Amino acid sequence: MRIAVWTPNGRDMVAAQLTESGHEPIVAQNGDDFARALADGVDAVAMISQYWSPKVRDLVAAARPRLKLVQLLTAGFDPLDGHGVPDGLLVANAGGAYSPTVAEHALTMMLALIRRLPDAAIAHARQEWDRSIQRDMGSLEGRTVTMLGFGSIGVETARRLKPFGARVIAATRSASPHPLADEVVPIGDLASVLPRTDVLYACLPLGDATRGLIGRTVLDALPDHALVINVARGAVVDKTALLAALLEGRIGGAGLDVTDPEPLPADDPLWRAPNLIITPHVAGNGSAAIDQRLADVTVDNVNRLAAGAPLTHLVTPRIMD
Repeated sequence: MRIAVWTPNGRDMVAAQLTESGHEPIVAQNGDDFARALADGVDAVAMISQYWSPKVRDLVAAARPRLKLVQLLTAGFDPLDGHGVPDGLLVANAGGAYSPTVAEHALTMMLALIRRLPDAAIAHARQEWDRSIQRDMGSLEGRTVTMLGFGSIGVETARRLKPFGARVIAATRSASPHPLADEVVPIGDLASVLPRTDVLYACLPLGDATRGLIGRTVLDALPDHALVINVARGAVVDKTALLAALLEGRIGGAGLDVTDPEPLPADDPLWRAPNLIITPHVAGNGSAAIDQRLADVTVDNVNRLAAGAPLTHLVTPRIMD
């Protein structure tokens, strides 16, 4: 099968393993290369979701019906949901390829905030031996982490939280039990667990039902020491409500790897909010194993497509108008 590969993520590994599996990868260095590959005919494309645009969508539509699969090398697919995809096109994401590093990053932000490392860094810069940070210092031991979503990122995070003695509540659409969750509730019943939540952790897809989910009502229901961690998408959090909660001390702090918009403008007041850690959407990076996982999921799905077998990690973006 011919596969157009257009990605900075795992490009060489994906192309090499497709070749080893008997397929023909066409590596695109830019959008023009990608357009030419589609015009010449391909059976699938492997790309990051950030490259999806109305122009790319239309190029893909013109390459149908031979082109049957968009294999994303990202976990998120919100650009495809926003711009739509051609009817009948299969779309799969990267599954859990980034989940271990995202979970590690989220746990790092939790620990940094609960152990007051940002305050220690400020004292360090001033060359002050300030032991007052111990007054509000906490621990994950015995704390309750409520997860919005419990897919592969949530599961990997729960696996890392357990050795710290934390308790995990999973708020999901299905409310299906899981051995790593101490309690599971329907996400519609989130309000019932917020008063006993020490860390509210967003790791769910962005969609109409989740946009602005963490807003004033949710933030007000949290204890005033609670932390908010978001590694999902920036728009899951109502930025205005979060800023107000931080400035007024109604929550203990927040850690954001994602913002709305991205990049966050230099003059955005969120930068100056207290007890806030912002990282520039980098939680998925840092492990040499990621490229191998991206290649594995791509080759597996291309092989399945060639064999007429069901694909894995399918997602369902909106069909184009």
